[in-house]
Amino acid sequence: MPSLSRFSTSATLRATVVLLAMLLVAHAPMLLNDGLFMDDWLVLKPRPDFMIDIDFLLSGAGHPIFFSYDTFANWTGAPIVVMVLLALAGIFLGAMCLALTATRLGLLDRAEAVGFALIVWTYPGYQLWAGKANAVYVFSFGLVFIGAWLLTLAFSAQGMRCVLLRLACALVFLLSFALNSTIMLYAFVLAGLFIAVWRSRGEAEGLIQRTWRAAWYCMTRYPELAVLPLVYWGALSVWFKRTGVYAQHYNAHLPTFGELANGWKTFFVTAYWDVVTNALKMTIDAPAPLVVAALLVGAGLFLLRSETEPTATGNAIAAPLSLAVVSFLALSLPYLVAGSRPSSSHFYESRHLLMFGLPSALTLLAFKRWVERTIGPKAAFVVVFGSGAVLSIGLLWNVYVFMQARTLKQESLANDLVSRAQPAATVFALDDGFVDYPSRHVPFGFAEVSGMLRLAWGNQPFVGFTLRAEKPTVLQEVEVARTAPGSAFHHFDPSGPQATISLQPGPAAAPNQALVRKYYACRLLSRCDVSQFLRELAEVTIKPGPIAGITPLERSKPDARPSR
Repeated sequence: MPSLSRFSTSATLRATVVLLAMLLVAHAPMLLNDGLFMDDWLVLKPRPDFMIDIDFLLSGAGHPIFFSYDTFANWTGAPIVVMVLLALAGIFLGAMCLALTATRLGLLDRAEAVGFALIVWTYPGYQLWAGKANAVYVFSFGLVFIGAWLLTLAFSAQGMRCVLLRLACALVFLLSFALNSTIMLYAFVLAGLFIAVWRSRGEAEGLIQRTWRAAWYCMTRYPELAVLPLVYWGALSVWFKRTGVYAQHYNAHLPTFGELANGWKTFFVTAYWDVVTNALKMTIDAPAPLVVAALLVGAGLFLLRSETEPTATGNAIAAPLSLAVVSFLALSLPYLVAGSRPSSSHFYESRHLLMFGLPSALTLLAFKRWVERTIGPKAAFVVVFGSGAVLSIGLLWNVYVFMQARTLKQESLANDLVSRAQPAATVFALDDGFVDYPSRHVPFGFAEVSGMLRLAWGNQPFVGFTLRAEKPTVLQEVEVARTAPGSAFHHFDPSGPQATISLQPGPAAAPNQALVRKYYACRLLSRCDVSQFLRELAEVTIKPGPIAGITPLERSKPDARPSR
């Protein structure tokens, strides 16, 4: 007769396969998006001879781990592929280790673990899943759960196996600090270790004595975990100090209660209220992704229908709900201390929200356990986690559609510029007609326009910006940024001759969903020629001469940097 452990292993394997399959489908659009966004253009090379200067990551921004990832990616000659694989590795390994850790510790049953991990790793409030440089964020987030899984294994291991697991655990956590705010999740992991040690001690000890001895045991038995954040931040402070604009951006301060309250309100609105509002709007305007997501989630729930167990006790409901509140407050705290705020209107300003799928997953878990008192665990799992996953994946696909449409508009402009001779200018303003098109569009950023110019016409100190997105003093601002210590813009020159580029929707322009569907049909089904499709997407004209409404930069001695 097969052993219970064999049944358990088989069920765990099936649940893991279902989770990874659903995540693969949910994030499949990432595989088709080979575009660069915002600051990606400053650190990654779309071709080997593309001019960038990533030393600012070491001498200005204080990001040695980011520097290592970006340097390796560029060294391979295929940085976009490397970063996509890095993001997918973070998603798959992070989700799998989250689910395995939760089930091994008995915190969740297998179905809950899959649903929980799916919500965390398809959270649509974070809109930069397809961002290439931000793949380091995603991978760092995943490393926290990999480290938690290794720590769980090391807790019950002995001898050399325990030593190796703890060394691997420390290294993984150290690399996870590339995303600074993961330090808060690391604190939760250490709190979990303390609770595990506290619970393992005999109840004969008094509360104070038991607590003290558990804390002492954690510090003396796991000293590497206690000093790891101090070592990391000490190394940054000594060898990789932030300078210039980065020192100002990360100017930590003790926020007042009013600042905290307003900041938490902003995070709540951006991370959850706007997500729910977008879900309702999408249900009315363009429900197709939600329908497809329902089919995907339905198939996954069918395979997990036998894995749900009753858990609806009072503590089982209160614990995740309380943890949801605590984790929300804690995860937003580092950004509030640094004075940073998220925004859902600009995709790049959602980069602070990557980890906020955790509080939403904890809230859904508490709600599921409350509902199962009435309709049973299986029905509650399907209703709560099923509907939550449908909305999450549907909105995630909508984000991917927006990012893919943005890539197509960039490629259309870049391809048109390549086919033209460079005009007698190095400073360009982009008149972006897609801003007025009746489909979501965010003006191209300074790094994006400048990067497309270098991609088209070679390594010259181009400066490009979207006209309606910048102030009249944009050139003066670029000059200040260019000359700041540790700047990423040393190879820019805002003082050169000027021209205006007009980018207007062409005959192939369409709302984002229709545009991306046509692109997928062209690329995957060969229903049209992709290059021809891009040529018809936008109409480009260039007018040399002073840019209207922009204050020219006056510099006594031009300091244009030579091409490299």
